[in-house]
Amino acid sequence: MAVLVLIISALIWPALCDDTYTIDVLMPEVTVTQADQYFCTSVKLAAKDGFVVEFKPVVSMDRVHHMILYGCSRPGSRSQTWDCGSGSAPCSAGTKIMFAWARDAPALVLPKDVGFAVGPSSDIDYLVLNLHYGRPLDIDSSGVQLVLTPQPLPYHGGIYLMMTGNIYIPPRSESVKVDISCLYNDKEPITMFAYRTHSHTLGRVIAGYRLRDGNYTELGRASPQWPQAFYSLPKPVELRSGDVVMARCTYDSDRDSAVQVGSTSRDEMCNLYLMFYAPAGDSYRQCFDNELPDKTSHMPAESLAVPPRPILPTKPVPTIPGQLPKTSEDDFDSGERERNHRPLTLVLAKGFAGDVNLGQVAGLAVDQSGALWAIHRADRVWGGSTFDENNVFVDARDGPITTPVLVRLDKDGHVVRSIGAGVFYLPHGLFIDGQNRVWTTDVALHQVIQLDMDGKVIRKIGEELKPGTDENHFCKPADVAVLPDGRIVVADGYCNSRIVVFSPDGKFIKQIGSAGTGNGQFQLPHALAYAGDRIYVADRLNGRIQSVDIEAGRVTGVIPVSQCVSEVFAVAASKDGRIFVACPKVGFVMDVNGTILANFEGMNSAHDLAVTRDMLFVAEIGPNRILKFLLDAPIETHSVVATNATEAPIHDNSMWTSLMIMLLLTIPVVVIVVGAIVVRLRKGKRPRLDLGQFLSRDRTGFEKLQQESDSEVEEYTVTPPSKA
Repeated sequence: MAVLVLIISALIWPALCDDTYTIDVLMPEVTVTQADQYFCTSVKLAAKDGFVVEFKPVVSMDRVHHMILYGCSRPGSRSQTWDCGSGSAPCSAGTKIMFAWARDAPALVLPKDVGFAVGPSSDIDYLVLNLHYGRPLDIDSSGVQLVLTPQPLPYHGGIYLMMTGNIYIPPRSESVKVDISCLYNDKEPITMFAYRTHSHTLGRVIAGYRLRDGNYTELGRASPQWPQAFYSLPKPVELRSGDVVMARCTYDSDRDSAVQVGSTSRDEMCNLYLMFYAPAGDSYRQCFDNELPDKTSHMPAESLAVPPRPILPTKPVPTIPGQLPKTSEDDFDSGERERNHRPLTLVLAKGFAGDVNLGQVAGLAVDQSGALWAIHRADRVWGGSTFDENNVFVDARDGPITTPVLVRLDKDGHVVRSIGAGVFYLPHGLFIDGQNRVWTTDVALHQVIQLDMDGKVIRKIGEELKPGTDENHFCKPADVAVLPDGRIVVADGYCNSRIVVFSPDGKFIKQIGSAGTGNGQFQLPHALAYAGDRIYVADRLNGRIQSVDIEAGRVTGVIPVSQCVSEVFAVAASKDGRIFVACPKVGFVMDVNGTILANFEGMNSAHDLAVTRDMLFVAEIGPNRILKFLLDAPIETHSVVATNATEAPIHDNSMWTSLMIMLLLTIPVVVIVVGAIVVRLRKGKRPRLDLGQFLSRDRTGFEKLQQESDSEVEEYTVTPPSKA
């Protein structure tokens, strides 16, 4: 019996000791009066030591440009909140960066036995949250939730920040390199296990290297236009005294003026965050400027190349009382659920919306509650004689469609709301923004029209019934999308083959692309999808998808859809990298490289798509109907960034759940051990228990950090130090 007690104790003791706890570092319902405001707030820690093992952002890029969490021995102000942009600094003493976030980067779970030390032994007595806001907000409580353990951990986490204040990017230039380098001369080695890049809109790629004995070892390489998360290294890299650590930021600029370092989206930055662990020591180090230019001049050529983009599965965002929800068009469930890239099965659900009298179904969208909306044309049909040779709608004298053409459907396809009577002549595109405002295009009116959920027209862009090619006119606009900051993106498709960007108040900003077949050109941009930091365009007659960087004003990627055979009508996208594409009779689910993950069939003339967490909807024109596909793919809530990484454990404070699981798992062990004891007794041998067999740990290497699941303004403004 004593033997059994020892065995069970050895097995369930870790569960009994799992006493993790959380600390919420949130803005105390601040009011943001203008864009580019910086706020800081501090949390005083209890007088006890702890280790942060997980960072859970409670924030959206729709509200916040970037977030930095500092550990301080003394905050920059004793006020509850303060201006830490032009006013006091985040910390007045003992500044240490612990975590950084931007572009909807996911939660971060550290490797086993690694944690950021806080409390008296670490000189971190305060946590300071620094938020850079992207737009005015009535109330905001964004921030981060920390998971901590009071148990001492053998390895302390830290940040090595590489940065520079010497940036000059000439006008209309490509492959401009900015280098950073330092000699590492600390006595104690540190081990790098993750990295994070940051620049603004001109950054193409940021790479880091260790130089030792003439050999370059990569410390990370990524596009700063991706979600700005901490990505796992394929394997940890040690940094010891005598090593050279270096980084390179590469920029492409299409601007007419030079760009230098600064804190706004029109300036640039060059930051590489390296996350490390060590048995003890300083948890924050930095390297400033290019101290060893003779070393960086021989940096590997791949430092200029963008690597394949890693996949970032997500974990549910923690729910904080009073926290405002995250909203974006691509993220219908408030950022709480996304799939990984396991194989998909799409099952057609028969009979959806079968009793609804629909005309040509032109567009689909999903509102912030997850409900499907459709826009159709009632009894009006777009035919060969609908427009004259000048693209003028010939039946304008008939007036608008008199019946409601915007319908909201429940999960079974029944109409629960109808709006939009007397507004539209020939509707086409449909989009619902984060504030549940309805945006449409009308190819006959040559306009973009904004409505509220009651059908009241809020705004029109373009001149009614007047086609054109200038900044104030459209010609049969096909689709519209609205970015989180309010900018309006229009696929001015049928005549002009261009993408047009407007300010939130409807003023022209820029045109992207022109008619043609080359990269960056379009032949009928027919549909738009917004995901993360990109607009995806269904380039219909060119049979492809093009991704557009709205900030840079250029196409950044092309995904051919050769399997389509004919035209590409529709596109939908998710921030985890899935691209949904519809041709008339077949559709595909792809990754950003064009690899097909699944297909779906059963359509005759697909025209638009909308996707939720577990459903895909297809609009058809002839027959006029909506198809619903069920997405049969489990959601991975915990995963590792690198595809070859081992999964790290989740720090769960549910002690009794762990205890029950461990007790169940001990049953077969107990049976085996008892059987072995009985056999030994029958053979006349004395039973012996070696607890080392149960408690020994073989540490051959660290499990990688776990990422669960990216504005454009400066995260860490630096000022060049004065020369002594």
